[in-house]
Amino acid sequence: MNEPKKWHLALSNEGLNNNERAVSIVFFAGFTALCAQIAFTMPWSPVPYTLQTFAVLATGVYLRRNDAFLSGSIYLIAGAIGAPVFAQGGDVLFSESTLIASGGYLLAFPFASALIAEGLDRSRKAEVADLKAQIICWLVAMIPVYVFGTSWLAYSYDVSFSQAYEWGVSPFLAWDIAKIVVMAFVTTKIWSYTPFEEKIDN
Repeated sequence: MNEPKKWHLALSNEGLNNNERAVSIVFFAGFTALCAQIAFTMPWSPVPYTLQTFAVLATGVYLRRNDAFLSGSIYLIAGAIGAPVFAQGGDVLFSESTLIASGGYLLAFPFASALIAEGLDRSRKAEVADLKAQIICWLVAMIPVYVFGTSWLAYSYDVSFSQAYEWGVSPFLAWDIAKIVVMAFVTTKIWSYTPFEEKIDN
């Protein structure tokens, strides 16, 4: 606890037992649900602005790849069975056996978390920030969110892909980039990846 730049190493440590991993996985699923409630809509888009994607990115930053994916999946399952975990208390993932309009974005979240975790995992294994791996993963992580989300939004509203892009991507690019820049700065410039020093008993 005296090394705050290394706290992330504790959550992604390969030595964690299953109970510790389960707590971390459920915690970030809950964190995503909490951040989803910080939301507001604007007249130009049916998709709300939220801190949900921040939580999705943070999940990938702190957890290992498989754990990050599992955390995102648990979040989706919780919403699918009726828990009010989605934006503005939404508790529906499927309506009349059909994925909701914003469902494409939601289904892509576990993949985004896992992609970011991959970049961080490489840095932890190298014990130094692997800038190339992190930059690639940060840039690639939002692609499935935008592609799947926009495609399903277009289908749901029966509009063109370009119209769905104007609703679901264009207004959020600066918002998402700002979150990525801040988090990437922390993971590449502030965090340390050298292991915790082991205490030696005299």
